[in-house]
Amino acid sequence: MKALKTILFAMTVFTTSVVADRKLHTEFNPGCQMEDHCSKLSKLTYIRADGDNDTIHFVLDATLKPSLVVIITNRDAVIQVNYTSETENSINFTETPLYTFASVFNNLYEFNDVNDTANMKNADNFIKMDFKTFKWNTTQSINNNNESVEIVLSTNSYRGPGINKTGIVSITLKVYGKKDTGSKLPHLVHTPDSGELTLTLNNLNTNFTKSRFAVELLTSSSFPFNKSEELSSNTFSDDKLAGGTFLNYLLNAKGDVEGGGFLSWKPVVYKAENTHALNSSSTIQYDVHDYPFEIDWINTPLYKMYGNSLFGNNSQFLLKSINVSFGQPNDEFYAKSNYTYWTFLVGIGTPPQTILGFLELSIIASLLLMLTITMILIFCIFMRWMSSKRNSIIYGQ
Repeated sequence: MKALKTILFAMTVFTTSVVADRKLHTEFNPGCQMEDHCSKLSKLTYIRADGDNDTIHFVLDATLKPSLVVIITNRDAVIQVNYTSETENSINFTETPLYTFASVFNNLYEFNDVNDTANMKNADNFIKMDFKTFKWNTTQSINNNNESVEIVLSTNSYRGPGINKTGIVSITLKVYGKKDTGSKLPHLVHTPDSGELTLTLNNLNTNFTKSRFAVELLTSSSFPFNKSEELSSNTFSDDKLAGGTFLNYLLNAKGDVEGGGFLSWKPVVYKAENTHALNSSSTIQYDVHDYPFEIDWINTPLYKMYGNSLFGNNSQFLLKSINVSFGQPNDEFYAKSNYTYWTFLVGIGTPPQTILGFLELSIIASLLLMLTITMILIFCIFMRWMSSKRNSIIYGQ
């Protein structure tokens, strides 16, 4: 009975919500005194996440290439933005950031998967759409009791040389003040030090009968610890709450001291707004490469913060790129549903591990209970045998 009470107590601890670790504050174009003027030059959403000893700053910029920059500073540091046509060094903090990590949506690719391999390396034709050419609008901001924030960037058309796209492309950022799991599959575990980004493609017209899409992400990591840290891609078993998705991909930048940045995602994409396992398909992850091309970085808030110090042999930044494509063989391509939903985490510090769900806790509790009952039965059988042995000695039998 005591063991059972212990199990029930553990289940209660795991399933009880915790107090928020950080208080969130959201502001559009922070510090701007003339919104009409600022909005012509900048589409900047700023989320400040205050902890006891430090502050995490989330800077989501949709001015050109949609980008999320995650900055950790001392508790009292304040962001300062200069709203002029000059972009270099126009974002500063009253105290030098301790660490900066960023993820940039660089290009959206459409490719013709003629052999149905779902691998963009085997594609017959490509169309490249630069994310800066989309016209982004900030359509929604939700702040619930300083514990969660949701920002949605969306666009409904693309005009490029020889390319005319209609349909909705949206990027959603969710930031939470406490550790929890996402409300929709694949239920990524988030911490107050990470943001959840979701890319949605809805009713995009396609140029090929066997079209699939892929995204190129850029990542940037400052390294205050040493210059030997690198980005690496790993997989590990993680089957707690993801609806049958058993792997988690981790793109991690860390030095000798814990505290680097990371991207984390499960290799699953959903082909309907209802993120049910029956509506799921897979992602394919490709190699990580150096990405020193200045023209793309200049179109990000990183350049607004660090200017030309991003580049060159003396740069204190790791500039990388990775491609992720959506779909798997025999899933009938993008045209089956004309919908794609993919989500991933961007954060700093230790990547979050999946929380045990009710199913896993129930299995553990059942196993412990069976073990306890088995041990009790073995003990009873042993005591009965010892009693029988003692009686045979006493009565000489």
